[in-house]
Order: sequence, then structure tokens, then C-alpha cells
Amino acid sequence: MTFAAIPNPVSTRAVATAPRTAGIVSPHLARGMLLAAVLAAGLAAYLSTDPVSAARAAARAGGDLTLLLRAMAAIKMALAAAVLAGMWWRMATPTPAGRLAAYLVAAAAMSAGPVMIWDLTRVAPGALALHAGLLTGLALLWRDPEVARRIAAIVDSRRRRRLGAVDS
Repeated sequence: MTFAAIPNPVSTRAVATAPRTAGIVSPHLARGMLLAAVLAAGLAAYLSTDPVSAARAAARAGGDLTLLLRAMAAIKMALAAAVLAGMWWRMATPTPAGRLAAYLVAAAAMSAGPVMIWDLTRVAPGALALHAGLLTGLALLWRDPEVARRIAAIVDSRRRRRLGAVDS
């Protein structure tokens, strides 16, 4: 039996007439999903913390180490917020569903990581989640063709403005 003998269940006409927006998520929905992923992951990390274990870990670590780790968690939260701001900016245009899923996983990891570090019982998994989310988010933004297009448009408009000011 050859491949030519196997019937094709999808007609070529149906493929040719399929809308080009299939698999594209609107900006409002994408931003809502990004916000939901961040809040859900952060809340899940917070609710999965045992307060007694967290208090024991803080007492065991001592005051200085506890302050240091929590300061690091706050700094890492600021780094995650910067990458999340870039993702939020990217979501202003329609996003392919597969790319959006990767953005959502990275955002969830970034938001859960600092919460896990803060409670001092899951420092290593929190750091792993945070750094994996940061690197994934930055790589996604770096390789996203829509981000490159938008940055090129911003640079082009600023160059035109500057050249217009020089010519006058």
C-alpha cells in the first residue's frame, strides 16, 4: 500500500480557505491570561507554604541570613517584574497560541520563584523556577519576530523625528 492510496481526510480546499488568524490570541485575552498565570502561580506558591515550617526555617537560618535571602527574593522579584513588563508590552499585539503558552509558563515560574524563596523552606526550587522563567522569558522576547518588528518601528520613528528636527 502506498501513501497515495490513503485517503486524505482534510481537503485542500478547506486548508486554503482556513482563516489566517487561526491559533492567534487577541491582545486583551493574552494579557488577561498573563495576569491570571502570574497571580495563580504566586498564590499557589504562597498557599503551599506551611507557616510552621517557614517559621522554623527562619529561626534556623538566623536573622542575618533570613534578611539576606528575603532581600535577594525582593531583588529577584524586581527582575521578574521587569521581564513581565516586557511580556505585557509584547501582549499588546495578537500572539500565536503556542508562543503564548510558552510566555505563560515562563511568567508562572517567575512569579512563583520569589514567593518560594521568601518562605525559606524551598530556596533551591524557588531559585530554579525563577531563573528558568527569567531565562525563558528573555529568550522568548529576544527571538519573537513581533518584538523585533515593534522595536524596529520605534527606532525608525525616533530616527525620523530626530532627522526632522535636524532638517528644520
